[in-house]
Amino acid sequence: MTTILQDSKILVIGAGLIGTSIALGLKTHGVAVFLDDHDLDALETACTKSGAEKLIGNMKVDLVIVATPPSAVASVIRQVAKSYPDAVITDVASVKGSIFADLADEPVDVLRRIVGGHPMAGREVSGSAGAKANLFVDRPWVVIRNSVTDESAFELVNELALTLGAMPIQRSSDEHDKAVALISHTPQVVASVLASQLIGAPDSHVEMAGQGIRDTIRIAASDSRLWSEILASNSVEVVTRVNAVADALHDIAQALSLGETDKVASILAQGNLGQRRLPGKHGVGTQADATVLVRLADKPGELARLFAVAAKAEVNLEDVRIDHSLGRMTGLVELTVTKASATALESALQAEGFSVIA
Repeated sequence: MTTILQDSKILVIGAGLIGTSIALGLKTHGVAVFLDDHDLDALETACTKSGAEKLIGNMKVDLVIVATPPSAVASVIRQVAKSYPDAVITDVASVKGSIFADLADEPVDVLRRIVGGHPMAGREVSGSAGAKANLFVDRPWVVIRNSVTDESAFELVNELALTLGAMPIQRSSDEHDKAVALISHTPQVVASVLASQLIGAPDSHVEMAGQGIRDTIRIAASDSRLWSEILASNSVEVVTRVNAVADALHDIAQALSLGETDKVASILAQGNLGQRRLPGKHGVGTQADATVLVRLADKPGELARLFAVAAKAEVNLEDVRIDHSLGRMTGLVELTVTKASATALESALQAEGFSVIA
């Protein structure tokens, strides 16, 4: 962390999940952090959780982070610009174009101090209770200039992201909004719509749920009010993407009804290609393409023992997933490794008595 951030006073406006996590993370680095929120109960909880202080009066601050719901961001930034005429101002909203458009008529001396920000991190648990100091570690943090942003303001927000363990990446507001419509907003819609299909399903069906449905609808537990605001703020881009998904779903349904198995296979193969485009570890393309399945007893120490065997075999685990077995005191652990190390790991686990599933 640079001296400039270490010596700064930072105000976070918004005591929700992201705001409190930022405060918590900065406090672990010894930064002077103050919190403010119109909800006094939420503010009290967030201060207790993060160790940040409540804002008192119009004290001088160097950086203001606006962590309010998207619909309020522009108006809060306007107020902040007047109350803190020397402070750099950034936000954490997941939409940027509409906010920059709302602020376009601000004086140049205000616009110079504004830097758009969006940490690509979150949880399906809302509010300060779910805040974590490491929420942003190894996550992208999009940093966006307007046409007149000062370099010093831009660098300060970059430093904020780095201090919290994130990876700052620069994008334009238009590019950002198109990207999040694809990788964040549309997945939320799809997950929520799919999860809603469970409401009227018989219990006997839901009881059969495995890891596939759990993984797919995990984010459907997110705050519906907040997400309705986010989607409305980026509606043009989201509508385009949702319509594309709807068209593809219609195509596969029609192909199934006509018995066109080749077309179904072709559509699913497109999904294979798309999935492989996701960055792998360290931001590079997917390298780990072998899995080792282990049936693990549900008792203390077994997972630690499994990891110890992998370490002793000098096999690096690229990813770990656990699928709990229905009605059994066991779970299926899926270890993702490179192809070159899969056989060695299987042998090592079997030698220690683990049940490896071929």
